[in-house]
Amino acid sequence: MMESDRTSVTLRTVRDDDLPRIKQLVEWGWAGQGTAWLLEQRHGQLGGKPWLEWKWPEVEAACRERPDQVLVSEWDGEVVGFASFRIDPVREIGMVGNNTVDPAHRGKGIGQTQLARVLQIFRERGLRFAEVTVALNEGHAAAKSLYEKAGFETVVDSRYMFMPLA
Repeated sequence: MMESDRTSVTLRTVRDDDLPRIKQLVEWGWAGQGTAWLLEQRHGQLGGKPWLEWKWPEVEAACRERPDQVLVSEWDGEVVGFASFRIDPVREIGMVGNNTVDPAHRGKGIGQTQLARVLQIFRERGLRFAEVTVALNEGHAAAKSLYEKAGFETVVDSRYMFMPLA
């Protein structure tokens, strides 16, 4: 185990046997707010597949290809969250990636603990900067607040725009 804090959350590196639970967390964490989910609500399934079949491969690839860059949060032995990240050693930037906490365990400081550990890893690796991209919709308000409290500053606001062609 890597780290414990005052809230009894433990962080460790992802394992293959975590993947079914992480997929469930992705479904819960992105439903109602994630881009793939929102597009499906407005335009129906894209490519004949439900939104989770578009989002999950991205998260699964990080877990399988860069397991040292995906942390899992456990609460009393149960996987309740995860946080992925990437490192750009040339630009000396750590990038906070996909992350979420089980809705039943939100408000316990787990997301804050995950982010703190990711930032600590960036510092331990001698990186100079950290970056994160966060949507501006209401579903991401808590994440945006978490990042701002950690010290992230907005560089540019952007919009994801989409239109049907037929």
